[in-house]
Amino acid sequence: MAGIYLHIPFCRQACRYCDFFFAVSLKYRDPFCAALKQELKLRSSRWKGISMRSLYLGGGTPSVLTISQLEQLLLTVREHYCLDSLAELTLECNPDDVSAGQLEKWRELGFNRLSIGIQSFHEADLELLRRSHSAVQAGEAVHAARSKGFDNISVDLIYGIPGQSVEQWKENLERVVELEVDHLSAYHLSFESGTVFDHWRKKQRIVPVEDQVSEVLYRELCGTLDRGGFEHYEISNFAREGKRSEHNQIYWSGEAYPGFGPSAHSYDGTSRSWNPSDLKLYMELAGEGKAMAEGEEPGPTEAYHDYLITSLRTSRGADPRLILQRFGPTVFRHFQEASGPFIEKGQMKKEGDRLRIAAAYWLMADYVLRDLFMD
Repeated sequence: MAGIYLHIPFCRQACRYCDFFFAVSLKYRDPFCAALKQELKLRSSRWKGISMRSLYLGGGTPSVLTISQLEQLLLTVREHYCLDSLAELTLECNPDDVSAGQLEKWRELGFNRLSIGIQSFHEADLELLRRSHSAVQAGEAVHAARSKGFDNISVDLIYGIPGQSVEQWKENLERVVELEVDHLSAYHLSFESGTVFDHWRKKQRIVPVEDQVSEVLYRELCGTLDRGGFEHYEISNFAREGKRSEHNQIYWSGEAYPGFGPSAHSYDGTSRSWNPSDLKLYMELAGEGKAMAEGEEPGPTEAYHDYLITSLRTSRGADPRLILQRFGPTVFRHFQEASGPFIEKGQMKKEGDRLRIAAAYWLMADYVLRDLFMD
């Protein structure tokens, strides 16, 4: 089993915090879609016969594509890949792209899950982040999606926004519970190199929140969602029963996934590859029928680190037996010895045959990983 990712790079405007690859000129949508269909065809032989249990359109803002463009992409996927009949088909969208007509057409195309980029229900936050929608549109988008038959709705929120109070963050979370969404991805604001916010931080126009405040916000996140009936199944992700993200679980469990589009990454179970983060170069290479991805095969130590980074993000944790089987006795002994002190302090827990970071200590995951890594 595997999952397909399509990176749709277009956005109506640039958010000040985003470091994903994107383009704000929508005039390239048609040639881009032609290039994406060409890449899907060119690389299909490698994935022939492999059942795909998810298809995820992310970006960027996939909801800026026309219905015709989306339809042609889905037809190409279905023609060249084994998309399971029960596959999870996710479309990322912005609230201002959501309308009754669009929702009906998205459903007709086969999308059965929406990921709505809300980020906040407070106007001041949205203005600072430079989002293109309003707080009212955010709530209306969820209601509209539910009324049109979407029974798997995820929303994104950001916390640690400068000027955001604990009370405002709590109101955001309570709004999510009140809207009865099925899934929440909540991310702490980061100041990534090259973003407007990073530039402002260096110029002292904006100040990151203190670590103690971040911890309070995270505790509020965990507590409110737990009381609201959500399962905390990954550091930043919460789901109602049966509504975990199938696609993201493919990443976290180390399964294979082909990624298509500029900047998209792929993993075939052994090696990793990635496409250029350049829209025009991507379209040129695809148009010429040329391979565009660079790749590498991780060495044993790097593969072990990759496994820890993904597995210990989740409530399932890592499997010591798999570490022994896949990476050998030396790595296994190191893992056992390095995890011992964390188990004694209650920061890691054994559950059956698996070992995980206790949920209360997920904020210190990087600290735990540092000790579990091999030199």
